[in-house]
Amino acid sequence: MSSAGAAASPALAAELEGLERALHCPQVRADHERLAALLDEDFNEIGSSGQCYGREAALEEIPLERAQVVIESDQYAVWMLAEGLAQVRYRSRYHVDDQPQRWVLRSSLWRQHSTGWRMVFHQGTPEAR
Repeated sequence: MSSAGAAASPALAAELEGLERALHCPQVRADHERLAALLDEDFNEIGSSGQCYGREAALEEIPLERAQVVIESDQYAVWMLAEGLAQVRYRSRYHVDDQPQRWVLRSSLWRQHSTGWRMVFHQGTPEAR
């Protein structure tokens, strides 16, 4: 995957990948306070379903997901787009009741705040077969 901007430093790439992976953990997804700390006030998402979500909808719906859902992800790439703004790209797929679902290409924008990095935008697009 290529992108505009410069590749992030290895330390920052590891930090942002870790934050993305935290958002895949059922414990974080079920914890409204932790989830809210990771999503920017301006957060919005275009889901792989084609539905659009704002921050409040995400904070309401994500904790309601079934605990049996496991999220697998790989192929992370992190790019600096501007000072304090990074893009994380990767692919993921859900495993529902131990059944792997279709791969989805993911892109997130992370904004740096005085308290740390927060996701401001996320998009999922089903991978071409």
